[in-house]
Amino acid sequence: MAKHHPNKEISKAIEYALENGWRFEKSRGHIFGQLFCPGGKRGDCIVRVYSTPRNTDIHARRIRQSVDSCDHQGTDK
Repeated sequence: MAKHHPNKEISKAIEYALENGWRFEKSRGHIFGQLFCPGGKRGDCIVRVYSTPRNTDIHARRIRQSVDSCDHQGTDK
């Protein structure tokens, strides 16, 4: 179920999100795809994954930080 981004660090960050219950939807163009938190409700966290971010390491780090700081982990919150 790997969502392979051309950059390996961003690809690893997507995998990290998937392992933590997030859902990925592929897009086209500048946005490679979007990650949706496991809350599944309107207003929950959405992270856009860009195809060609200016700094790939920072982009990958921000994806991981978004996953770690999400308040919607699990359905009971």
